[in-house]
Amino acid sequence: MINHFRVLGVKTNASDDDIKKAYKRFANKYHPDKLHGLTDDEKDQAATQLQRVKAAYEVLSDAKQKAAFIKDFNNVIVTDPASAMQELWDQYYS
Repeated sequence: MINHFRVLGVKTNASDDDIKKAYKRFANKYHPDKLHGLTDDEKDQAATQLQRVKAAYEVLSDAKQKAAFIKDFNNVIVTDPASAMQELWDQYYS
């Protein structure tokens, strides 16, 4: 399970304003118009990261989805450790 708070770089008790600021910062950083001079692989990685940022903001900006996410995230039992490790790897090295 992706930690949307980590994707946006905010704490779990972040205000709606902090979440919105983080989203705008990352959306601007990974926006295709800002990626001049990068290789195709780097652009693909940025596009993937932009999708993660959008998904995280979509969940965290809606009060009901945010509450459900926090509840689910606190009750996660890792059923596939290999997949969980791959997700962690992708978060830091993609």
